[in-house]
Amino acid sequence: MKYYPIEKNREFIDRDYEMERLVSIMSQPGPHIIVVHGRRRVGKTELLEQVFYTRQLLKFEGRDHISPEEQRQFVMQQLAQYAEQPLLTKIAVTNWVDVLVNIAEVTKTGPFTLYFEEVQWLANYEDDFISALKYVWDNYFRHNKELILILCGSSPAFMINHVVKSSALYNRSQHEMPLREFNLIESKAMLHQRSNSEVLDAYLTLGGMPEYLKRLRNPNSIYINLLNESFLPGAFFLHEYERIFTSSLADNKYYKKIIDCLSQLKFATRKELSAKLKIRSGGMLTSLLNDLEICGFIEKYSPYNKPENSLLTRYCIADAYLHYYFKFLKPLTKQIEQGHFINHLSSGINMSHFHQWLGYAFERFCRKYERQIATLLGFSGIKYQAGSFFSRQIEKISPGFQIDLLFDRDDKVISICEIKYSQNKISTSVIDEFSEKVSLLPNPKNKTIQKILITNQQNNDHLKSRAYFDRIISLDDFFNPHIW
Repeated sequence: MKYYPIEKNREFIDRDYEMERLVSIMSQPGPHIIVVHGRRRVGKTELLEQVFYTRQLLKFEGRDHISPEEQRQFVMQQLAQYAEQPLLTKIAVTNWVDVLVNIAEVTKTGPFTLYFEEVQWLANYEDDFISALKYVWDNYFRHNKELILILCGSSPAFMINHVVKSSALYNRSQHEMPLREFNLIESKAMLHQRSNSEVLDAYLTLGGMPEYLKRLRNPNSIYINLLNESFLPGAFFLHEYERIFTSSLADNKYYKKIIDCLSQLKFATRKELSAKLKIRSGGMLTSLLNDLEICGFIEKYSPYNKPENSLLTRYCIADAYLHYYFKFLKPLTKQIEQGHFINHLSSGINMSHFHQWLGYAFERFCRKYERQIATLLGFSGIKYQAGSFFSRQIEKISPGFQIDLLFDRDDKVISICEIKYSQNKISTSVIDEFSEKVSLLPNPKNKTIQKILITNQQNNDHLKSRAYFDRIISLDDFFNPHIW
């Protein structure tokens, strides 16, 4: 028997929680089914291979845009190579039960790990594969007490709706593991020897996808590496948009239409999306939005004091790379491919526009990691509601009014956050801007107001001397490993 060859990656950035959990599962009496899902480029394959490389691993990969018959035959070819039995390729397999029974026959005993990669493609986005797996698991696989079966996919929507929630695998030694992007500390470990400022800018621009960060590791500055990977013909980040949709979602034109629509707007309500896309605001739109949200491409948010189904609920793009792509790359696709920027890459992004855009990205970052901010402020153990505040009534008085982040706490305090990203020291004019917002914020329970400034700047002595803000969270605070 031959096994899938894996070498130990000495540069692998440990995901401590996930690795500990997988090792724990591996050490428990089996058999086990592990379901791993996460967006393309998040590092699923690397994690699984680095954890299970010491076991007898057989990896079967799904392929995009081939028929179910071709998928099954391809898996049989892989099995024949592992088992060193060429005749396995001659067996007529008319369904997935036939394929999986053949795999079970060569893995009856021993510490085997069966690793099915890109399950959404193996299954052709249908339920036949999972139904067949239920039968073969119950009658064959589970009899090998040392067996670990991994189902891994880059379509979180499919993996959750058709695998995790499938009644076929219910209560069958199943462990679910959603894999998310690197946090800021893990990203800094990948971008070693970079300043906190550079790491934050990289994270705001591309998020914590390991493959994206790897592209920024050359000795040049983060900014120059970003330009090299964006504004040359065939550049990685220029074409990544199509690749992430290919692996994450089924072929439905409305997924991209929703993303395109949101890229042109800062946000949109469900009603606005329905009107723009000419889709009835019913089950189909709900399903599309849910899938995109599960994949991490979009998010919905309401005023912190309103329910999720409020008419004020807004949808916006959540993925950092998508924000970057639509702002700076998509409008210049033709010029990039024609080589217009080869000799002057820096003209691809206007620096002042880039810094302004990073300001919006910093606001999104702070809203996303409100738990870490609550920890820094010392009230993470207190029950609270967190989110943005916006009101149609107040917007009539003060157009554009919005509080980016506030915490309505059970200890009778409201912590209101002003979020400022700047290349220079924050001006004291921020005090006047913030004071107006505080004066307009409804406070019916007359709670104590705590005023917070969150900034990417480090030295804020001139603001501290004014003693207006109760707390100032600065750049280095976000790199405190204890909050992550």
